[in-house]
Order: sequence, then C-alpha cells, then structure tokens
Amino acid sequence: REYSDKEIPEEVINSVIDISRYAPTSMNSQSYYFKFIRDEELICDLASIRKTASEPIKKAPIAVAICSDNEQSHRYKQDADIAAYHFMLAARLYNLGTCWIADMDRESIKRKLDIPLVHYIATITPLGYIKDEKEAPTRKEPSKFIR
Repeated sequence: REYSDKEIPEEVINSVIDISRYAPTSMNSQSYYFKFIRDEELICDLASIRKTASEPIKKAPIAVAICSDNEQSHRYKQDADIAAYHFMLAARLYNLGTCWIADMDRESIKRKLDIPLVHYIATITPLGYIKDEKEAPTRKEPSKFIR
C-alpha cells in the first residue's frame, strides 16, 4: 500500500488493460470498463471518503475505477468484480501495486467521476509502482481451503 512517484508509461497501462480484457463476463457481454483518475485533488477527495479504508488511494499516482454498464449484462456486478481481479493480477506482472477498496459504489462518487448513476463501481484501486517490496503475509495451507 505504498507506491513510488515513478510515472507509469502508457505502454504498461495498455498492456495491463490488454490482459484484463480477457476477464470472463456473463454471455461474453464485456460490460466492464476502466476509468483512470490522474487529478491529484480528485484522488485526495476519493481517498477521504472511507477514512482509513480508502486512504491508500492517495498514496499512488493514479486511481482506477473499475466499473460496469448494467445495460450490457444481467450480471454486470460480477462482470466488474472479475475484471477488477484480472486488472489487479495483470498490474502485478509489471510490478504495479493495487489495493481493493470496497464500498465505493456511491452516487456521490459517480457524480464526481462522471459515471452514470446506474453503472456499478466494483472498486477504486490505487495504481502505482511498488515502493518497497515487502514479504507477503502468511497464507493458510492449501488443504485448509478444501471442504
């Protein structure tokens, strides 16, 4: 949740999007889209919405709203959630860090970002090069996930 100020080249962003576009969607609707936020004042405003829960947004040079269009799919929420997951995994391939910020599907945010009120925001994730690589937290053994 710490990011450097290093600029992300457009080619890298395009590569992350290219990988992300293969996220599965209901009936191949491809109802999701990515809204990149680079305005520092707007990023700080978004970071303050959920207090400490959304604070990581202001630590990165870019924020990305991962959304979906409810008119393109009956499962638009799942479509956006899966696309967000793919985006976060693809970003990691380029040493870019992200952070799932939940509960950002709010009317006030949609107005600020010029997103139609009926669309869904899965997350607004910070996006930036990882400042200091840290050891990943320990995970349960694989057998603990099987029931």
